[in-house]
Parts: sequence; C-alpha cells; structure tokens
Amino acid sequence: MADADLVSQSLIRHVTVSRRGAVLLWAAGFILLLVMSVLAHGIAQFPGDAGIVGSLQPLRGTALAKVIDFPSEANQPVPGAVLACAIIVALVLLRLIIEAIGTAVATFGTDLVNVVINALVARPRPHNAHVQTLGGLGGHSFPSGHVAHVTALFGFLFFLSVLLRRAHPEWRVWVLLFQAICVYFIALVGIGRVLEGAHQPSDVLAGYLVAALTLPLAIMFYYRLERWWQRHHHEHKTTGFVPASDDAARPRG
Repeated sequence: MADADLVSQSLIRHVTVSRRGAVLLWAAGFILLLVMSVLAHGIAQFPGDAGIVGSLQPLRGTALAKVIDFPSEANQPVPGAVLACAIIVALVLLRLIIEAIGTAVATFGTDLVNVVINALVARPRPHNAHVQTLGGLGGHSFPSGHVAHVTALFGFLFFLSVLLRRAHPEWRVWVLLFQAICVYFIALVGIGRVLEGAHQPSDVLAGYLVAALTLPLAIMFYYRLERWWQRHHHEHKTTGFVPASDDAARPRG
C-alpha cells in the first residue's frame, strides 16, 4: 500500500511539473508575440527578414515552388474557408459532433485572434503587395493569417488523428498518411507566403505563434466538452433516453 501511495504521489508531482512547464512555455510564447507585435507596429522589416527572403528567391518559378506554394494557394480566404467548413461538416456527418465543434473553435477562434492583432499592428505588406481578403479583414502583414489559419486547422486535425490512432491501432498506416498531409500543409504554408512576396518571415513566425497559443486552448476546450458530453450521455442513458449522436466512432483521449 505504501509503495502504491509513493507511485501515486510521484505521478501527481510529475503531472504538476509538466503542467507548470506547459504554462510557462505558453506564457513565454505570449510574451514573445506581444514584443514582436509592438515592434512590428513601427518596423516594417525585422533584422534577418531580408536575408531569408533573398535566400528563397532562387526557388521562384521552379517546380519545387509549386509544391511549396500549394498549401498557401489552397487556403486563400474563400477556398480556405470552404475547406474548413467542409471538414467540419464531414465530421458532423460522421456524427463526431464534439470533434466538429473543436475544429471550428480552433480554426475560426485563431482567425479571430489573428484579425484583431493584424488590425492593431497594421504593418504594411512587403512592397505594398495586394492580397485577397474577406471584407478587408487581415489586410495587413503581421501576423500571417494564412499561416495562423492553416496551422490551427491542420494542427487540430493532427491532434484528433493522434487520438484516432490510439483508439484504432489497426488504422496506423492511414493515420500516418493523414498526419504527413497535415505536416506538409503546416510546414510549407509559411515558406510559401514568403516566396509569394505576401509576408515578411517575421510575419510568418508570428502566425505560427498565434496558432501555437490558441491550439492548446482549443484542445483544453475539446477535453472539457468531451467530459461534459460523457456525463450528459450517461445521464440520458440512465433515464432511458438515447441521444442522436453516436460515441462509437469517437477517438478517445
């Protein structure tokens, strides 16, 4: 019994330390984004931006550039919104309601945060480049809306795929393929935005930071919603009422 208590206490300490580390890491990211936002308000290009842009220029017009640009082009405001909505609707049709809500919160919540920061910082585009926007939202350069949107959407889908792989190990190959697609979109959308001349590298970094800060919050929301759903589902089962949605296909955390 004493050994079990020691193990339990050790696990509790480990979880507490991990949570503190995660909170400190999140706070550090928030402070970094805040500092970058303040500086970007008055500085159109950070040190190092020009060097990175110059190093990418030889890729313009090459076959590799098309591969790099695709995640950016596929997530222009209208097609990007359509893609996100299509994924959410697909999850609903699969009766994965909580996953659909979590995806919507992660994606469009990140978009909202990005639009607010973008308007407040109001950094001009490189060479006053003209870009597509929805109603003029996110028309400035900092942070990159494409990067924040794509990272939030595919980052949350990657998170769901991890849960799916745990629930269905036999789907390992298909899940790995899906995860590779998610990584492809997340990793290359930032390079594509710089290569297209729509953003400074520091705008891209800020876009990744926005998503990195909002994704953990969306995942926490997902877990809270899942716990509420399980309690709600159990209560209805005990009263003889069966909800319309089915938990059988839901990936478990």
